[in-house]
Amino acid sequence: MKDKILLIEDDYSISDALSFALRKEGFITRQCFNGQDGIDIFQTFAPDLVILDIMLPDMNGFDVCRKINYNNTPIIMLTARNDIVDKILGLELGADDYITKPFDIREVITRIKVALRRVSNYSTTIQKQEETPFIKLNSSIKLFKKQRKVIFNEEEVKLKPREFELLLFLSQNREIVFNRETLLDKVWGMDYDGDSRTVDIHIRRLRSKLMDDNTLIETIFGVGYKMRGYDEK
Repeated sequence: MKDKILLIEDDYSISDALSFALRKEGFITRQCFNGQDGIDIFQTFAPDLVILDIMLPDMNGFDVCRKINYNNTPIIMLTARNDIVDKILGLELGADDYITKPFDIREVITRIKVALRRVSNYSTTIQKQEETPFIKLNSSIKLFKKQRKVIFNEEEVKLKPREFELLLFLSQNREIVFNRETLLDKVWGMDYDGDSRTVDIHIRRLRSKLMDDNTLIETIFGVGYKMRGYDEK
């Protein structure tokens, strides 16, 4: 089944060029040129990934991201400025990646393929399954690797794919301190060339969702992060 890409970009030439290149790669694409149309089409088209421009005529891309970022669909944001504030805000809102204009379309296609590959085994609707082994992070949090889900106080916590992968990696390497560059390499992959502050943003989101006050994922100042060991008694 072909993956579907939604392009929300008000520059017709950029949108057309991306759509043409993506169709040549075998993707199904839909184009729209303002934020509200993007939100409406998102509901019916159900894309596997969204390319979202920050500067739109009716609303900014951050507002669109807030409205559609509820079912773990990967979002790659486009920005005309190499502004770290824009990038950090997009990641804080749940975007998976960002690309600065002007860009090489081959880079965009590569980033799309990487994002889709990371979520290929991720399902937003988790079916009830037979009991399977899990990793117990502490007395309240269980991580189910095969089902890609996290249970906190008997309720499922919705994590973005990279949030899950970061949590899984740390849980499999307890008490080992990793710097940001190593985490980018191990979790994001060697093909990711984003800012190392991406790691900080994902750690903050994990702590917020898991109500962690530095007792599970510990900040090692001047170095990086580690997950504390858990000795169940």
